[in-house]
Amino acid sequence: MKKQALIILLLTCTVACNNKPDSESGSVVVDTSGEKSGCFAYTENRDSAFLHMDQNDSIVTGELAYMLFEKDSNNGKIEGYMSGDTLFAKYTFQSEGTESMREVVFLKQDNSWTEGFGPVEERAGTMVFKDHTAIEFGNGLIFKKIPCPEK
Repeated sequence: MKKQALIILLLTCTVACNNKPDSESGSVVVDTSGEKSGCFAYTENRDSAFLHMDQNDSIVTGELAYMLFEKDSNNGKIEGYMSGDTLFAKYTFQSEGTESMREVVFLKQDNSWTEGFGPVEERAGTMVFKDHTAIEFGNGLIFKKIPCPEK
């Protein structure tokens, strides 16, 4: 099952990373040439996670998937904004056939993104951080830049 999720994620990244501008249809443009866009991965022991993101000014969209050992895998989309070197996003994901939403936060450091963690609470059906100033990045997952898969 984890291999299937990984294959689906890589195919999704392949399509997203190879999108071209389409001014007539108004489609979102994915530019993988700059450091504000791209693919990133976390791997340690039997755990892995993948992030594809595109930044247009301060707006960020993309895909995020987690395949953590002995935990349910999940994958979905992120939509958020940059505040300085920090990405705050809503992560809408599927896990075991159920759609959920939670807030995620990542700190940009060179060519990687470190996920932040902190106390959360539920607000209007979404798990969000109680206090953005209490988010810690010291033990967060580090997503390192990887080449986006090609078609």
